Amino acid sequence: MRCRAGLVVVAAVVALAVQAGHAWADEADNFTCRGKVTRDSLAALDGWVNARLREAIDQANRAGGRPCDEACLSKRLQDRVGGSSPKAFTFVPGSRFVKWVNDQKDLDRCHLAFEDTIYGARRYDQPWRYPFLHRIIFVADSVKLSGQLVGLDKVDHFIREGLAHWRYVDEHGGDIGASMAHEGGAPDHRMAWTEYGLKGMSLTGVFAYADLAAGYNGYRFWQDALSLGRTGSFISRDAATGRYVQRRTFTFADYVNEAWDESINCSIFVPALGAEVASALAKRTVVCGSTDPAVRARLTALPDAALYLNPANLSGTRGKVLPWRP
Repeated sequence: MRCRAGLVVVAAVVALAVQAGHAWADEADNFTCRGKVTRDSLAALDGWVNARLREAIDQANRAGGRPCDEACLSKRLQDRVGGSSPKAFTFVPGSRFVKWVNDQKDLDRCHLAFEDTIYGARRYDQPWRYPFLHRIIFVADSVKLSGQLVGLDKVDHFIREGLAHWRYVDEHGGDIGASMAHEGGAPDHRMAWTEYGLKGMSLTGVFAYADLAAGYNGYRFWQDALSLGRTGSFISRDAATGRYVQRRTFTFADYVNEAWDESINCSIFVPALGAEVASALAKRTVVCGSTDPAVRARLTALPDAALYLNPANLSGTRGKVLPWRP
């Protein structure tokens, strides 16, 4: 019965993928995209977030003529910055932010035909092939963000998973370590909505540590956005008037780092896919990770690095595509 139920869930998710297209199950290929993006998108993406922060503040300041408390402000911020945009014909949500980014045709981005990516040995991007290939993989465009090459799927993780972590910790009294562990999931829970489950390993065959890194830094952002009185808080309240003001400007430069990049913070794969990726990297004469001691030092110095770095980055191992081991 459990196996049959699992097959039903997978069939339902595959049906959603067929309808939703590439929007919900993206991976990134920064190996192939390296050097293909020259203009930084930092100003454009920062601008969107700051505009939404200002909108939420304006709404809170004119909330029906009565004082808008911090809970009221928090709801407005979560709606304006973290709001979802349901995909057509499905129940699968995505952030309005990434929908906006995808619509900006003037952003310099790396867009790859699937067969040209490191995943292109088989047509994993055609969901109807799932019963034969047992994988569904779509590849997100990559942009340069504060000098870092970043897949646009990471921006979604920053907003959505970051907010989920904040809710777990700040609203429910949890611990960020426990929340990150839940996001990663467990190898034997393949039907869970986690990196080991339906958001990663079960369907794409990829466990992306860089996804976890983006979500963790999204948690840091939401702490700054939704809490008053912190050193990093974006918003303060005037004691005399009760009105909210933006006390500092948001920039992704405060949150994005090398851990968001799968070519540095290496993913792990199911064995068959791992062999295909290893072959693709060999043809490109590249390996995953960095031999630069400065990069390693920056990675290991990141806050709570062990929660989202591939252990190979912590041990200094480089160059091997690591398969998944249950």
